Amino acid sequence: MIYIILGPDNSMVREAARGRALANDPDGQSTTTLDGNVVSILDVLMAAASIGFFSEGRTIVVENLLARHAKGAAKGGDADWGALFSGVPPATTLILADPSVTAVSAAVKKALPKDAEVVNCDPPRGRELVEWIVARARSAGGTIDRGTAQKLAITLYPSSWSQKGRNPAFDRAPDMDALGNEVDKLAVAAHPDPVSDWHIQNLVAAGDNDRIFAFIDAASSGDIRRAAPELERLLAAGEDPHKIFSQLCGSVELAVVMARADHRAPVEVGKDLRLANVNRMTSIARTIHEQPRNFAPRVARVLEETDRKMKTGELRDPVDALYAALANIAALRG
Repeated sequence: MIYIILGPDNSMVREAARGRALANDPDGQSTTTLDGNVVSILDVLMAAASIGFFSEGRTIVVENLLARHAKGAAKGGDADWGALFSGVPPATTLILADPSVTAVSAAVKKALPKDAEVVNCDPPRGRELVEWIVARARSAGGTIDRGTAQKLAITLYPSSWSQKGRNPAFDRAPDMDALGNEVDKLAVAAHPDPVSDWHIQNLVAAGDNDRIFAFIDAASSGDIRRAAPELERLLAAGEDPHKIFSQLCGSVELAVVMARADHRAPVEVGKDLRLANVNRMTSIARTIHEQPRNFAPRVARVLEETDRKMKTGELRDPVDALYAALANIAALRG
């Protein structure tokens, strides 16, 4: 049997591989784990073809082989998936696990036998994520109600807890290892009482998007003295400048909509737009209130021009483009 176990979540990939390995070899006597970063396809094939301890077949777990051969062939030209899959004996279980790969390549898909199983380890979102948090707290000897569990999810993953982002490149999926550790910590801290809002407010660090939002709020208002240091911190933390610019543009687009919403409640506007975090519109409305009249549409035009310069090559460095946009937005405020 052949299993392909894909990411994006590390802990889910690890557990899925472990579960299938134990199901086929409960005592682990005939299980071999290989590092796909260094072994060749031939090495994997030889391991799969060898006779197991007190058995006819083996269980071979190979980590990170798929990413190394993502385009179907390594530099050495040894990624012959057809030879590998056809060479696995019927009694042997081959498990290829890679959290950094989220889809089977065309070369692998073409060579896979029909009875192979492809497992996608995508973290739960929305209600399923809330239920997971409740169950994890229970397994840690604590309790957390669903409303508080949802608040924890929003605190850690404000824009991605309920659904995937429209742009997969910028989707920050819940990290189930990190989330599990947070739930365990809160359960211990609250024991013997349930985890409460107080515990989340005082013991949990806000998600990365809160830092991005601090920059966006300052930048979209033309407050360069506050925006520039926030941008420096984001870049120093390794944030992708393309992602920062994209989120700034998206926030300003929402500001334009909010400015023309005819005094409607921000949360209601957010619901109409089907935002994952409708409360974000409250912050945007507050920012608009502090701006000059029709400021948001003018900022949108600045960002549109900056985007045009990036696409035509006039601005080649995305960091330069961010600082240029900051300066031009600040100039709108005089």
